[in-house]
Amino acid sequence: MDFRHGIHTIEFFRRMSQKSFNKVFQHLKSLNFGKLYPDATYHSDKGIEKYICTSYCGQGVVLYLYKQKRSRNKTSKNIACSIRFRLNPHTLLRGEYSPKKVFTAKENRLKSLDNRMTGLLHKIGLDCDFEQLTLSRIDCCLDFFPESQKWVDEALRVIRRSPYMKQYKLCTFGKEFPNHKEKNAHSWRICCKTTTLTVYDKTFQLMEEDLLEQYDAPMLRFEVSRSGSKFKRGLSDEVKGSNKEILKTVINESEKTIHSYMKKLHANLPFVRYSDCIARIETVKHSATRKNMRLLVEKLSDCKSYAQAVKNSGLSENKLRTVRKQFEKLGVQPATLRDTAGIDELKILTVKETAALLKTTRQQVRKMIASEELPAVKVGREWRVLKAGIMEFFEKQICY
Repeated sequence: MDFRHGIHTIEFFRRMSQKSFNKVFQHLKSLNFGKLYPDATYHSDKGIEKYICTSYCGQGVVLYLYKQKRSRNKTSKNIACSIRFRLNPHTLLRGEYSPKKVFTAKENRLKSLDNRMTGLLHKIGLDCDFEQLTLSRIDCCLDFFPESQKWVDEALRVIRRSPYMKQYKLCTFGKEFPNHKEKNAHSWRICCKTTTLTVYDKTFQLMEEDLLEQYDAPMLRFEVSRSGSKFKRGLSDEVKGSNKEILKTVINESEKTIHSYMKKLHANLPFVRYSDCIARIETVKHSATRKNMRLLVEKLSDCKSYAQAVKNSGLSENKLRTVRKQFEKLGVQPATLRDTAGIDELKILTVKETAALLKTTRQQVRKMIASEELPAVKVGREWRVLKAGIMEFFEKQICY
């Protein structure tokens, strides 16, 4: 199975004077293509108006203009104005939307992004360049391309039953969204103030938004959206001073970042079938712990979320902590695949882990990758192998 990682969406921010705001606003208003309209759903306690411009959607850019209303009892001439750019960098560079493509921050692409954005800024009347914008959001993603839609459905089913961090809350589509039940069935999202983690069926989303004429291939996306304060944490001052350097650093660490969130969900542990999980639980020494582990697995199989399963199990915090530690020692998820599921484990391996699994050397694994015997993806300077791909390799090599 193929997989790849990259940047899906970037958001920039810039404050500006009222004079600059009026200049940009009038330019966008005069365009004969796209729309410039107030956002009726946006409510601000500070009296800020928000306008959305879709005139450059074809280039992968949506503009948001913000202007603070002047209060009746205030005569101050200083009115806070700003502009945000939400863009799909791959679309901006290619000139057309490619639904299943993402941006990789190579040197030549970063230079092209700089030139395209600077050109757009001057075109709309802003006297600044790409490096003078403030990066306020980056969406990193990891995409899987399985052979079967069943794999996507089953992966979503077990991820939906994964535990998530206390500071996060579950976000779902409400009744105000059309087809909200289908949307919730094909996606899962948790968020906090600075980060949103989303796992969703990308092909379903594209078809629902009429971006794909017909179903072509299954695709599952893990997406981590982080605000500026989050992804800039830990960066050197030299890197922080350049948008291109920030993007390069973020993309190089994107796989590591996504895996760290997957680990917090225990999604770095393999999802095994229900019967296999119960069999592994029987190897635990203490009978009380075994009983509690079986109880959690059973409840997770019956319930639609981890929180609901924990509540129905009646396990205390201490017992739950012990149970989760035991599952980590066993190296499996308490959320299991159905015994009838026709999919393999969702797990990504390094060259070292692949060599250990194949009982061979790292040099031999690299030779197999180079000769395309073993499907792999290069992340920075390292290779990553999907465990399902190893199983496929074995099936091809077996002689009957």
